[in-house]
Amino acid sequence: MQVRLYLNRKSSNVTEFKGNFTVGVPFDDSLILDTNIESWSLTGGWKPNSNVYITNNACSKGKFIAGNAWGTFAKAFHIPGGNCPVPMGIYSTSTGYDTSLLEDNNMPKVYFYGKYKFVAKVKSKDNKLVGCMAYEIELLRPWEV
Repeated sequence: MQVRLYLNRKSSNVTEFKGNFTVGVPFDDSLILDTNIESWSLTGGWKPNSNVYITNNACSKGKFIAGNAWGTFAKAFHIPGGNCPVPMGIYSTSTGYDTSLLEDNNMPKVYFYGKYKFVAKVKSKDNKLVGCMAYEIELLRPWEV
């Protein structure tokens, strides 16, 4: 899997994903999803294991975690059928995907303020890395925005 997405500021209050991603092997339930959220330590450096989730059935569990955001993302990036498995191919959007749609998911809605790094790995049953992604997020207090 190769992910080439970037953030585009569409207007003063709308940010969208643009770009594409390539699925080199079918993203299905034969894969393992391994996620780890690291928190930024007050003494500097990333502290792993703020939140760890490792599961078989990567596609079905990923779809459950993504909630309704899965469907809107699949539609925007023209994923055939919008369900599991996601077939091999290159998926892109020309119109962009509004990042506010990602909020409609099944992840915890309350979390501590701070800086986090989300690392997701997709592995085969024999533990070979099929794809991975990492991104940083910062949760701010309302008055810090």
